[in-house]
Amino acid sequence: MHYTGTIWRPPYEASSLLLEVTAGCTHHQCKFCTLYDDIPFNFRMSPLEDIEADLRETKEQLRLWKQSQVTRTFLTGANPFVLEYQRLMKIAELIKRYFPSNQTIGCFSRITDIKLKTDDELKELRKAGYDGLTIGMETADDSALEFMNKGYTSTDILA
Repeated sequence: MHYTGTIWRPPYEASSLLLEVTAGCTHHQCKFCTLYDDIPFNFRMSPLEDIEADLRETKEQLRLWKQSQVTRTFLTGANPFVLEYQRLMKIAELIKRYFPSNQTIGCFSRITDIKLKTDDELKELRKAGYDGLTIGMETADDSALEFMNKGYTSTDILA
């Protein structure tokens, strides 16, 4: 499996397949965050070849353990939802190819990542299985957001 640095995931994703599709954070400027300080770059997309190799490896490992059911996949990295619509759809397609039992996909997202998609793209991503975005919007207080250098405002959160 291709993993870079410490792997972060919400506690409720404990039984999900963890699939690295990005490493680091596109923003990487929040004052309080040290989550990705252990990697030597700010952000990187995983090559599709690595993603597919990890899915093949997982399928083989589950076969050896006489298990085959993967029902949820969590994409790792600070904000994989920043990836372009077509790439997210390709990742969903790969997951379904290797694990037809997979029903849903979750990942971290920044508010700014969601704004990059059209409403139609968001609907299609939902149909493809993306149903759980974990968004770290620690506050909706504009002065705190600015002080912490989050890169968005409370108006962006509401939108």
